Amino acid sequence: MKLPSLCALLVALCLFTPTSKAAHPLALVPYPTHLAIETGKTLNLPSELTVHVPDDRHWAEHMKVTGTLIERISRGELRLRLSDSPDALLQITKDDSLAPEAYTLHIDETRLLLKVASLKGLAHGTATILQLLGESEQLQLPCLEIHDAPRSSYRNFMIDMGRNPHSVALLKETIDLLWFYKVDSAQLHLTDDQRIAFPSTAFPNLWDGLISSDEFRELEAYAVTRGVTLIPELEVPGHSSMLLKRYPDVFGKNGTELASSPKALKGIKTLLNEMMDVFSSTPYIHIGGDEAFGVPEEYQRDLINTLHEYLKSKGKQTLVWEGPRPGKGDNKVNTEVIHLNWRTINYPADQMLDDGYRVVNASWDPLYLVDHYPRTNFTMTSPQHIYETMSLTRFKHVNPGIPTYSNPIDVQPTDQLLGFCMPWWEGREENYFAQIVPRIIPFAEVAWNPEISRDFSDFASRSTKTEWVRHAAHYPVSITPSQLSVAGDSVFQSQTQVTLTCNLPVTPKGTPVIRYTLDGSEPIASSEVYAGPLTLSQSSTIRAAAFLNDQPIGHGSRSKLTAVDPTRNKALGKPVTSSVSSGSPFSVDRITDGGTDNLDFYLGYPASPEPISITIDLESIQTVNRIDVVAYTISGSYEKYTVECSTDGIHFEEVASRLDKPQKPAPLVQHELSPRDVRFVRIRTYGNRDYVFNSFSKIVEVLVY
Repeated sequence: MKLPSLCALLVALCLFTPTSKAAHPLALVPYPTHLAIETGKTLNLPSELTVHVPDDRHWAEHMKVTGTLIERISRGELRLRLSDSPDALLQITKDDSLAPEAYTLHIDETRLLLKVASLKGLAHGTATILQLLGESEQLQLPCLEIHDAPRSSYRNFMIDMGRNPHSVALLKETIDLLWFYKVDSAQLHLTDDQRIAFPSTAFPNLWDGLISSDEFRELEAYAVTRGVTLIPELEVPGHSSMLLKRYPDVFGKNGTELASSPKALKGIKTLLNEMMDVFSSTPYIHIGGDEAFGVPEEYQRDLINTLHEYLKSKGKQTLVWEGPRPGKGDNKVNTEVIHLNWRTINYPADQMLDDGYRVVNASWDPLYLVDHYPRTNFTMTSPQHIYETMSLTRFKHVNPGIPTYSNPIDVQPTDQLLGFCMPWWEGREENYFAQIVPRIIPFAEVAWNPEISRDFSDFASRSTKTEWVRHAAHYPVSITPSQLSVAGDSVFQSQTQVTLTCNLPVTPKGTPVIRYTLDGSEPIASSEVYAGPLTLSQSSTIRAAAFLNDQPIGHGSRSKLTAVDPTRNKALGKPVTSSVSSGSPFSVDRITDGGTDNLDFYLGYPASPEPISITIDLESIQTVNRIDVVAYTISGSYEKYTVECSTDGIHFEEVASRLDKPQKPAPLVQHELSPRDVRFVRIRTYGNRDYVFNSFSKIVEVLVY
């Protein structure tokens, strides 16, 4: 199970050294709150790992799933077997003195002892064991002691299914991702103005026709087995056009009728009953509550209170978005209602806390991931920005026009702050994994323990290794493209050769085969069989899966490869740096990758109040007489910037600019210069203006002649 050289293990600590006083020695994400390693001592693993589990079918089922992943990680060298023996190698004990999500793991030279109080605690413990096994080079585990529990009880990733469809396969992959990184729950935003993804029996004309009740029930069981909670959301009274359009006789003709009519209330309760029947394990139900434009706020608050009392009678807790202002007296929203504070405008977070509410931090900066529907534009901060700035007590927006951009609201730590929600809004499945995976991993670590000592280079090293393990566990096929010009963003110039590798061993049942597609569709038993490297010359989404006897194994892999037809210039392929962090698939290297397509842009944040400095090193002094800047342009947007040149990288001279909005904004601006010696070209950008948020830079390419 030897990892690639870039994933070599870090040096072990001294005998039982507390990790809080040293660099993190193991590739674990999120890092345990308390961990000690016994240097020089290891547990040698036999090929058969026996495990003793308390008499609970859900726990046993979880361990069977875990066993499958262990076998894949070890390429068949390790197999897990449930055993009734008290001498089993892995002893799992139910300990009701522990918190529901806590676990303790003891590894000595003879066995593993895992103590948990619930299935969630068990899932957190097995996620740690999987990551430890991935580090093992010689089927050994370090002797150690872990006492771990989340510092935040609410750690949620939200998926917008009300704007664009998301498949069952994608949702299952997401559940496995959340299990592996100990994210507690996934909120399914099932209803919005564009579509309703939930298959109502009472109101069948609402359904988008994609995921059936049986599939949602199977998904619920899949999540429960892996310790992940699915939280359904029915958005009312705002974002409810589908209810009004399809059943006006029940829900009314406008939002006010929806919020106040007894008949509409009965219909809403019917939908909630159907959701609670399918998603039976969740302690929470989300009822929306935001952006109910035109609906009197007193009606909004009354509806929230009425639905809260109903959900409470069913044993559920009510979640709402930051919505109407607080109200007074009988029209004040019940303080038992949990608020997700997302923009801290109409009801600022500090006021929510002062008024006695429990609050979930869903702040735009850094938590919002927006693939703007249905446009080709994106709002999301970089993985590094998320890791370094995410705070339970800070509420900030990404829009400079909103006061909390310049003056974030900082509150005192309190038990009323439950945790975090990272929402994926308006997104398309084709962009999903490339955009959310790099960002959900830092989210997971900080949400688990907001007090963790943060060193992004250390985190990046650990997460590189854990991602290798996760892929080995869940994705039997590796996709390896060659000749990438921007490796992290999967960009190639003109042509790339792609190799597919099956990481599964030959079994008595047969030899797995790889089947693949190039159009983004999920491989099936009749898809093309892989026979050798694939040569691609245009943008493609490769999907590949392992099949044994025509049955898929694990999840299918995917890689969205972007082809660029490079425009030859002196900056092509040259190193480029930025004063702010960026991240896949919008890395700063996109600025010199040769592509000038409107979506081939770098996404930099924040560009205000100080501009972002982007520096290209031509690697030698050259004569330059023209610099072209290509920037994202849509609906009149334009990039505001200056262009500077230098021979030494220290002393720069401004040579061109675009500081005012042109009458007709164009993506390409040619800046003619008098011939001069240049090695470094620096763009100081104030962001892409007049479309969504001015605080993001969207430079596509800088060409130097």
